[in-house]
Parts: sequence; C-alpha cells; structure tokens
Amino acid sequence: MTTPLFRKSTFSKETNDSIYNKLGFSRNPFPSKPSVVIGSPNPVENGSIYLEELHEKEREIFEELLIPKPDKPAERTIAFLMDYATPRGRGIGKTSFLFHQSQRIMKDLGYELSKGSQVIFGVYVLPVSGDETKFWQFTKLLLDALVDNRIVATAMWRLRAFSGAIPDNVLESVGDEPEKTIGNDQWLNQKGVDTFMHLPHFMERILAKLEISPELARALSHYGGSPIEFRKQYISRINNVEWKKDGGKILFDDLVKVFVAAGFNKGIFLCDGVERIIQSQNAKERRDFAESVRYFFIDGQCENARTSFYSLLLTLHPYSQELLSPHWIASGLDRFATLSGGQEADYTIYIHPLQQDSAKTLASVYLEAARLKPAKKGSIEPFTRRSLEGALIAANRVPGKFLNLLQLAVEKAIAMKWNTIDAEQIKIVIDARGKTELDKLDGLDVLPPSQVNLRE
Repeated sequence: MTTPLFRKSTFSKETNDSIYNKLGFSRNPFPSKPSVVIGSPNPVENGSIYLEELHEKEREIFEELLIPKPDKPAERTIAFLMDYATPRGRGIGKTSFLFHQSQRIMKDLGYELSKGSQVIFGVYVLPVSGDETKFWQFTKLLLDALVDNRIVATAMWRLRAFSGAIPDNVLESVGDEPEKTIGNDQWLNQKGVDTFMHLPHFMERILAKLEISPELARALSHYGGSPIEFRKQYISRINNVEWKKDGGKILFDDLVKVFVAAGFNKGIFLCDGVERIIQSQNAKERRDFAESVRYFFIDGQCENARTSFYSLLLTLHPYSQELLSPHWIASGLDRFATLSGGQEADYTIYIHPLQQDSAKTLASVYLEAARLKPAKKGSIEPFTRRSLEGALIAANRVPGKFLNLLQLAVEKAIAMKWNTIDAEQIKIVIDARGKTELDKLDGLDVLPPSQVNLRE
C-alpha cells in the first residue's frame, strides 16, 4: 500500500534511547526543558525527581506560614513564593517546590505535616497565560483544580464514609484506591449497599442541611465521587454569565461548608505562574483582583472569610510584584499580607539559587534514576566534579538552566564519543551553544530585581 494515509511510524523510543547505553544510561538523565511539566509521563520533566534537602529552609518556612500544628494553630491566609537575590524569574525551582509540597500534603491529607492534628488538602494550580484576567475566571480555575485533583471527590468519599449509610465491614475493605471502591457505585452495590435508590438521596439530604445550593447538593450526591461525571453533569453546564454571578458562592461559600462537613480543617491553593494573570491584566482588572481577594479571603460576607478555611500561596515574579503592589496596597490587603515595603519577608517563601556544593548532589539524583547498573549508585560518571561545578557557575546557579546544560553535555558526549565529561567538555558545549543563547534557554527570562521597595 503506497498511500501515505495508512503509513505507520518506524520510530522506536527504545531504539532511540539505546544510544545512551554506552554511557551507562537507559536514556538521557537530564531534562531537555529547563522547566517542570506537571503531568508529563517523562520522569525528568514532571517533578517526580526531587531533592528535598536542597530546599530544606524553604520547606520549614512553608510549614511555618501555612501548616497549622498543635502548638501553632494560626497560619497565614495569604502568602507568597518568590525567588531571592537573583534576576532570574524562571528555572529557579519554584514549580518543583510547589508541586512537591502539594504531594507532601496529599499523601496523608496533612497528617504528618500537622503532627496528626489537622486534615488538610493542598492543590497545585497553574493559570493559562492570559485566560484568567478576571477574578471570576480565577475562581473557576481554582474550582477546576479542586475537581481535577480529586479534592471534591475525596470530600464526597469521606462524607459517604461518615454518613452511617455504609456498614463498617464495607468501609474496612475500601483500601487505597477509593475511586474504585467507596467512590464506585457498582462496587458498593456488590457489597450490598443500595446506591441507586438509597445512598444518593440520603447524601442529598445531608448536604441540604448545610444550606448549600440545591443544584450543587444534587450534583455532589449523585456525581461528586467521580471527577469526570461531576464535571460533565455540573461544572460544564455552568455558562460564563452564571460563573460571574455564582462562582464566588460555589467556591467560597457552598464548597467550604461541604469540605468542613467532610472533616477538612484547611485547604491550601498553591498557585504557580501568577504572573501570567497579573501581566495580562489592565489596571482596573488588577484592582478588582486585589479587592476580590480581600473580600473572599479576608473579611467579606462569605463562609471562607468567616472561617479562614482556604489559604492562598501566590507565586510571583519580581515584575508582577511591582505591577500588583499599588493595587494590593489600595485594597487594604497590605495590612493582612504585606507584598512590598520591606515587611514582605514575614509572608514570603524565598527560593534561593543553588549553593556551589549542590552541583554534585542534584546531578547525582538525576544520574542515578537513569543508570543501567545499580552498582554505580552515587557515582557522577561520566561527569567530573569540576565539570558539574563549572556547569553550575555557567548556569548562574539556576537549577533549570544547570540541568538543561547537563542534558546538552550528554547529547554532545554521544555525538563526539566522549567517555568523560570534564570542565573542558562543558566549555565546548557552552561555546557551541553560544553564551547569549545559553542565557535564554527556553524562555529563562531576565527579570527586574526580585525585591522591589515601592515606598522609597
């Protein structure tokens, strides 16, 4: 058959990756992009390779600001994540840090972090560039994240478990995949629980007592345990006019009541890339954004403001901080979460550039994950310490840029048949790439200084 319509690819990823075998790897150990792509199947890109000790200080501040504990029940309602003392706005490690903190919270719903005192969810949120300039769009983004990350489903599984409608012997067999058990009506029916007539109506009556929207109560009781069905039967049917009118009530009133009824003490939105919103807004939209944050998170007439259930961690680049700060101050938010003027450190987690002695440690984690021979554990071959330290200096101690430079070095080693990558080989890679091009690796923008004092 000669028509290209039915032509099949002859490409084999296994064959393609086999070129790295000569260096002892199953694939190139390092990411081709100096950024984290959440959800990617590639472990070098999706944030699953993470060296926690590199950000130990930042982790402690994160917990101090946002995680309630028995000896510290109070926490910040709003906090910030920024890079510290570097002109680099990207590649410094903020996304990896945020995603890892959400995973730490969700692995046991905050049990370990809160020392067993709280039930918490933490959801990672990433805006689409320019698509959330209005606060109601930001609200929809947050709600979408709650649905897509199974937070709403988890609340409904917990409500089912606490309802008394499911026998204890059935609850004991739920296991570690609740979406297949307590969230699955067929499984419950097989266990003798009447899910088609009894359970949804029983759950709807429980939700009605919370005085939430009848439409939401109905959707949650029938479809809330399945993110796909809940989105299909409820979320997707709300048009933009309704979002503008009711989105705030859904997220900041009704769902707060549902989460509290499900036994949650705290929900944390870990918002990455907020500069995508701020830089796309006009002045009026920034002012409305700041005013709405104050209303729904601080002192407005909504359940969340009354109970301080949600906390909001905003990731800001220096330029975005400068743009937002006047509107933040004008809305009065500076009294509750200082963004500028020298007091922002009390509300901010600063991500620091890598220390020079971190080059070997970080590279080793990525190298080890791609090794063909476990006996090489801890080795940095084919790199040398000089090459790794030189690469880190060339990358201005920015993790994303450092890892991308090592990726280029491995590719060059394959092409040039190098068995060792020393400082001279790193220089060859840099010279071949060009210093200017290296400085702009895949959008690592040079941004204004990170700490802006607008009151001077």
